[in-house]
Amino acid sequence: MKLENSDLLTICVPTCDQVVVLCEMLEDMIPKIKSYRFRLLIIDNGSSDNTQMVVKSYLDRYEGLSYIRQDEYLERDDLFEVALKLPQTPYCWVIRDINRLNESCLSAVAAVLSEQAPDLYIVNYNGWGVDIPARMYEEKDTLLRDIGWRMTQSGAVIFSRKIIGVADFEKYKGSYFFCFSVLFDTFSKLDGIRVFWSGLDVVSESLISCDNSRNPRGVFRIYGVAWSKAVLALPDVSYTEKSKLCCIRTLGKKARLYTAHHLKRQRVVGSLNPDIYKESYNYIRYFAPGNELRFFFYSRYPNRFNKYYRRYHRYYKNTGLPLF
Repeated sequence: MKLENSDLLTICVPTCDQVVVLCEMLEDMIPKIKSYRFRLLIIDNGSSDNTQMVVKSYLDRYEGLSYIRQDEYLERDDLFEVALKLPQTPYCWVIRDINRLNESCLSAVAAVLSEQAPDLYIVNYNGWGVDIPARMYEEKDTLLRDIGWRMTQSGAVIFSRKIIGVADFEKYKGSYFFCFSVLFDTFSKLDGIRVFWSGLDVVSESLISCDNSRNPRGVFRIYGVAWSKAVLALPDVSYTEKSKLCCIRTLGKKARLYTAHHLKRQRVVGSLNPDIYKESYNYIRYFAPGNELRFFFYSRYPNRFNKYYRRYHRYYKNTGLPLF
């Protein structure tokens, strides 16, 4: 049965003390989703600013808008679980208050959810290109190989009530790749899956949220070691080693984490040094095969020869902010 849009999808937006960003989000979001009548739920994670008053001022502008306040601050993973379980619609999409939607893609999203009823709907996130045409995945190993890396960002995933109902959220709370691990652990327990990859650039980030921090500290511990461990820990009965290795390597390639340019930057901020190289050594063959010598060299690269080092400290001296 084809559902009306108002009964189809809830877009949940957790927020905390981000009233300026949230105002921009509401101004941008409401006109885009109004014709589709999607429900919009703002979950206030114990804000100390005037978030409640601001959201209430928008209630008259969109009948599908709701507001819930958490009296106590919830950690990221707990908040994500709450956001998924609060709505009653067949589909729930949890995005951040800094995210913005591409209006031209929303009709396609609504059509697939209503007519094909997938277990998950996956969108492209923030312009990271994936050279795979839209398709329905019914084989979990192929899904891991092709777009498993894309599912590390929760905002790229629209959950069905079926997946929410069987997922073991508690098992992976506190892990770096919470959404990814929960999903592929859940798939391994199901006899069959139907996951639709749209290929659409639906979600981006607001310019107001952009800063100059493009290279998180600890990047190799997270996107090298922790990422490799998360993928390799998936059940062998459901996922082949070949697909696991492909998934691990694709994330690094897409994020361009292992170029000389990026390695120099990581050397500047202390995310790559001899100790981190030793810690990562056994996993480089998984996340950056053939690059052991490159990592070894840049872990010892003298910062006095590093142009990014000079640029970093000049920027920090002038602004008090990290360059990357």
